Amino acid sequence: MDEIRVKIQEYSDNYPVLLPVICIAAGVFLLLSCIFDWNFIFGDISTANYSFFKIDGLVNIFGRKKARVIVGCVSVFVIGIGVATFYVLA
Repeated sequence: MDEIRVKIQEYSDNYPVLLPVICIAAGVFLLLSCIFDWNFIFGDISTANYSFFKIDGLVNIFGRKKARVIVGCVSVFVIGIGVATFYVLA
């Protein structure tokens, strides 16, 4: 397990811009899913999951529209973190 961690750390040291790009891509993906209301992200949930750490839990607790707003705000935050980290490292 330590070998994998060392390889990831070396790769991260060689390509420091990789993590901000991943954050920006994930944030854009989530933001687009909120804007276009994608069913595979916010679809109807058949099981009762009431976790704040999963999107289906947010849908069950708050409803679909409020979950989209919450996830949209989080995605803008993730994009902001990615952009800020990109400018710090570049």
